[in-house]
Formats: sequence, structure tokens, C-alpha cells
Amino acid sequence: MTRFAADVIDSVLGIAEGSALDALRARRPEARARTQTSYAVLFNPLDPGGLSPPERFAIALRVAELHDASALAAHYRARLADEAGGEALAAAIDSGSPSAAVTPRAQAMMRHAELVTLNPSAGAAVLMEALEEQGLTAAEIVTLSQIIAFVAYQVRVAVSLASIAEVL
Repeated sequence: MTRFAADVIDSVLGIAEGSALDALRARRPEARARTQTSYAVLFNPLDPGGLSPPERFAIALRVAELHDASALAAHYRARLADEAGGEALAAAIDSGSPSAAVTPRAQAMMRHAELVTLNPSAGAAVLMEALEEQGLTAAEIVTLSQIIAFVAYQVRVAVSLASIAEVL
């Protein structure tokens, strides 16, 4: 059995099969399927490369929290808690000071996620240098950026669907 195999958007919003929101999402099956496939590729890859699962989920959790997306943050917190060392990372993020009790590498990734999320135009070259100084490869930086962008996309989809649900 694959963990969290159910559609994440459906899960975090509590979209029940046969509901009005389910019917609405069913009108765009490609978008629904590709969103879930992207999630699987980013968070359950066959080969995670240099970004560990805890790092991936910690970044996703931080981005969801920065967007004030509590249901999505709860999902990523649960995924992070399933990973070895994940609870300490989640506690550091929840403390409001993600740099506390995490490695310099994780600190650099958190800082990158915060700046890209809150101020995307902030010194891209400086951000890349900080990540490279912590040993992240170009491929890892790309994956990190993909995770940040994907969670921002998930937030927008979830907010849009929740708004629609209010008028249905």
C-alpha cells in the first residue's frame, strides 16, 4: 500500500466522492491527475537524490505555513512526522524559528523557501550561493525550487476550491 495514495487536494479539503466539488474536479481529469502525479514525483520519488524525504516535507510544510494554508500544512506535518528525525524538524518549524535545531543545510533551504515565497525578487544570486555553500547541487536546487512552486500551486488550487465550496 502506498502512503497517501489518495488525491492530496481531495484529502486536505475533505472532498467526498460524488460531492459537488468532486464533480467539478472531475470536469478537468487531466489537471487533477497531473497535480497528483507531480506530488508523487516530488514527494515519493523512486530515487530521491540528494534531497531527503524529511527535507522535502519540511520545505513543503514551511511553504504551506507561509501561505497560511493550515490543512495543507497539516498534511505535510503528518508526512514529515512519518520520517526519521521529522518530528524535530517540524518542532523547529512550528517554533517560528525554523533555523533552531536544524542543520546549516536545512537552514539555508528554509531561508530560500521563505524568501522565494515572501519576496520572490530578493537576490536570486545570493540565494543560490547560500545553497551551493551548503553543498546543494544544481539538480537539488532545481528540485527545491520545484517543491516551493508546487506547494504554492497546491495552495492556490485548495483556496480556489474552498471558495467555490462556499457558494455551492
